[in-house]
Amino acid sequence: MKHCQRKSEKIWVLIILIVFFSNFKKLHSQEKQPAKQYPFVSFKYGYGSVIPTTDFVKGENQTGEPIKNFQFTTVKLGWQNPGYKNWQKIYKGPTYGVGFYIADFYRPDEMGKPFAAYGFFGIPALRVKNFSLLTEFQYGMAWNWNHYDPVSNPDNLAIGSPITVFLDIGINAGFPISRHLDFSGGISFTHFSNGGFERPNRGVNLYSPHIELKYHINGRPDLGAIKKPGRLERTNELYFMLGYGDHQIVEYELDTNYFAVGGVGVFYTMQHSNAFKSGPGIDFNFWWALTALEDGSHGKVGWDNLTVGLIYQPELIVGRLALTGGLGIYARHAAYGNFNQTYQRLGARIHLTKNISLGVNVRAINFMLAEFLEFNTGYRLSWVR
Repeated sequence: MKHCQRKSEKIWVLIILIVFFSNFKKLHSQEKQPAKQYPFVSFKYGYGSVIPTTDFVKGENQTGEPIKNFQFTTVKLGWQNPGYKNWQKIYKGPTYGVGFYIADFYRPDEMGKPFAAYGFFGIPALRVKNFSLLTEFQYGMAWNWNHYDPVSNPDNLAIGSPITVFLDIGINAGFPISRHLDFSGGISFTHFSNGGFERPNRGVNLYSPHIELKYHINGRPDLGAIKKPGRLERTNELYFMLGYGDHQIVEYELDTNYFAVGGVGVFYTMQHSNAFKSGPGIDFNFWWALTALEDGSHGKVGWDNLTVGLIYQPELIVGRLALTGGLGIYARHAAYGNFNQTYQRLGARIHLTKNISLGVNVRAINFMLAEFLEFNTGYRLSWVR
């Protein structure tokens, strides 16, 4: 049973990532595709620090020494077109595409050498002549960890599963050095975690300066000629979400019992600009873990398993892709009490049709402790403002 649950989680992750990656070039596919594309390839190297957020990286490990530093390399294939589509005009010529990442913590016996595949989206924050400042968001899946094992690797309480989520947020300052080549440098924050579906899961947090070389295959697009699209049609919507996750209890992180959590959410979002929506919502979830017995095993289920959350969700619109967040509070929760504990949501979803979407969120408390991965499908009703 446990093997099947873990296998189903991994299949879900793979399906969603494939859907995301396959839709990077299909955003707003109803618009006519231009004849000329502006692809690029880039190579990035970084050397940084492991943030000491767990006892494992602080030194409670096989060597008794802190895990302080790491290095990484990443290769990206992307596009930056000169505003052929409205969403490109909105973000003033963003970069988008896919990448592959390799990290080295210099401790392969305890950490492994993780790989990651991800999609990325970069938004120009400032462009002055030949100088540009770009913020970039990367989201994907990592594997090849030497994760927790009660016999061979018992100290690694940071990574408890062979597959984790990869999340990276960074900023780059760059300038051209030739007709096709750009150089940039910046800093990024990286987080690895499995969302709580397999404990232990204290997570690994990193920050690192980096340098990047980017080669524009067909030359650079004329980004200076991009004009704002003006006020596009805006809609408000009522969004219904059906979510499901699988997790282990934090208090029994070395246990092997898994608990399901499933529920529905209803959200009313208002579109404030061409790129941004936000609005209130309510979450109803049924947590089998809330009535677990003192030894961490399954107990009797009932009304105590039901939680109610009130949340406010911002949403960044990128064609058919939505990057979502959320800050909420549990109005009803048998373990935390009523209106005592806040929670957060961070994720993405792709609209497969005008009304139907597929996505994944990380649900967390205290902005760092993952509760579960929330795989979801949704349906929206929208109307023009």
